[in-house]
Amino acid sequence: MYIKIRHTTRYKYTESVFLDPQTIRLRPKSDGSQRLISFGIEIDPVPDGIADIVDVAGNDSTCAWFSGKHDHLTITTHSEVETLRKNPFNYIFTEPSVAKIPVFYPKYYVPSLRPYYMRNTEPEGQVDQLVSSVIEESGVDTTTFLNALNNRIYEGYEQLVRHEGPPYPAEITIGTGRGSCRDLTVLFMEACRAVGIAARFVSGYREHEMITEERQLHAWAEVYLPGGGWRGYDPSEGLATADQHVTVSAGVIPEEAAPLTGSYRGSGARSIIDYEIEIESREMLS
Repeated sequence: MYIKIRHTTRYKYTESVFLDPQTIRLRPKSDGSQRLISFGIEIDPVPDGIADIVDVAGNDSTCAWFSGKHDHLTITTHSEVETLRKNPFNYIFTEPSVAKIPVFYPKYYVPSLRPYYMRNTEPEGQVDQLVSSVIEESGVDTTTFLNALNNRIYEGYEQLVRHEGPPYPAEITIGTGRGSCRDLTVLFMEACRAVGIAARFVSGYREHEMITEERQLHAWAEVYLPGGGWRGYDPSEGLATADQHVTVSAGVIPEEAAPLTGSYRGSGARSIIDYEIEIESREMLS
């Protein structure tokens, strides 16, 4: 599928501020599941300097730095992407130890994957109770468990739009029974980590919008499956991701996939954020 994206983010400050260096993660990935055709970025005010970098999580990012004081920051990106993965299950496990849960990765995977399966929740807590309930339904087959977990969160939690703020911890989402896409993603990740599955947070776009007509930057999870690589699960939809999702950035923690990281300095100044996302899509001709 061909997907064209225009994404504008506007920060307005209540008084002029000094902008510290900003790291922008809005360049879609180019890998086995999608091909980046073109990408452009416009920044206002014009930075003193700009550098394309690979950040600590391996995301293609842009670092921009400024001088002087400014009352706004506007970032507009233009992306054209061809998504390639029509079947999210076109793989076979190359390591028998990951076919059943709990998952045990071979020792040569451990140094790279350890951060992705380290837990942030207490054993025997609410996340483990959720996991036990899902296993009772699905059994211990890894793929069946992942699908059942994804569907359980989709059907069992009210979805809401929350424009700002970090994701809530998994226990809060369980306690309230509702959450934004990033809250549900964190819950899915922690449930995966509870059974040893490496999981990471993904930020990007989906070709269609589920909750409102207003386009949102979206979040979902990816799990690492030897033989399949990183595979996406979207608990906001209850589906494994395929060619309608465009991955932009990913990380062990949500902050590593944040679209913008940076601060400003100004006594008493506050920021107001506004954004606009336009997406066009069509099937690619074979």
